[in-house]
Amino acid sequence: MNAGLPPSLLQALAAGAGTPWPPGSDAEADQLLAQAAPEGLLPLMFETPLPPPLTAARERQRAHQRLAARRAEILLQALEAAAHALRDEPFVVWKGADYARRLYARPELRPMQDLDLLVPRARLGAACQQLERAGARRRPPRGAAARAASYHERAFELGDVIVELHQAFVQRARHRVDYGVLWARRVAVPALGPQAFRLDDSDALLAHALSLAKDEFTAPLVRYLDLRLLLGRADVAEAARRAREWRMVRPLWGALHQARSLMPEIWTPEVARVADTLLPPRVRAFLVRHVLPPPGEQGRAGVVTRARQVWRKAWLMDNAWRRIAFAGAHAMAVAEGRWRARRDKV
Repeated sequence: MNAGLPPSLLQALAAGAGTPWPPGSDAEADQLLAQAAPEGLLPLMFETPLPPPLTAARERQRAHQRLAARRAEILLQALEAAAHALRDEPFVVWKGADYARRLYARPELRPMQDLDLLVPRARLGAACQQLERAGARRRPPRGAAARAASYHERAFELGDVIVELHQAFVQRARHRVDYGVLWARRVAVPALGPQAFRLDDSDALLAHALSLAKDEFTAPLVRYLDLRLLLGRADVAEAARRAREWRMVRPLWGALHQARSLMPEIWTPEVARVADTLLPPRVRAFLVRHVLPPPGEQGRAGVVTRARQVWRKAWLMDNAWRRIAFAGAHAMAVAEGRWRARRDKV
């Protein structure tokens, strides 16, 4: 369970804020705390021993601590409502909704914007109907591809909370995740009902790496802290074996490399040994030089051009066949989505 921020991540936070570590003035301390909020780290700043300027600045942010607790309460109530609505359908609690209790001492220490639930592909339609019967409102699709029946997620508003039902972590053509095996390894979450589950530790690590790669590794720092904590629970060698089977070696290696650049201490002998077996040296060098975002882009996803995003997405797939398959599947999904949009207007 996480009880504070590691010194290395505090230094990475200061670098992103453009302040020295430790800050030497009230203005620098306020600037660093302002950066902590969008990085998802502000609640944990209240759990971490800090130098004097930051301690004083933290006291000026107590209202944010109370807001974080209230926001966590609203999200957990929505999770319980969603679990009740899905009481007849199996689902896996994923990402922040899982990590808030699996990895952190208290839910308010892990901010999240929405709830992510994974359901079996064959039960996606039924699960959507169950949420709608419970009063959830379907959110409009984001883009033509999101209208396709094959799209990997459906979004709803349940009260003031967005709930996303996923039939897959990302578009299935990108990788070869064996969801049948993944469901067989699921772990029960009795507090949410008999149909509620979470991923096993190694699968959770892989799913998290895949989620980071989906966002081209321009993610808030809290998601790298999640990765660090998942590494402490997972069997890294087993995760690497599954990554090879699922054709998602590059996402796993990229996640480990990016986390190492922020928190060098995660590079234990075991992690280093496993990481070195994932990819040949020339591929690792190519990814570092031409694909993975440099440290200066941390927390600045908005500065990355769309062309650069597409380039990174392509080279974070394991081979040319996956790139071709994804391009074809995406084109078909866009065509289907546009057809559905025209049909719905008639």
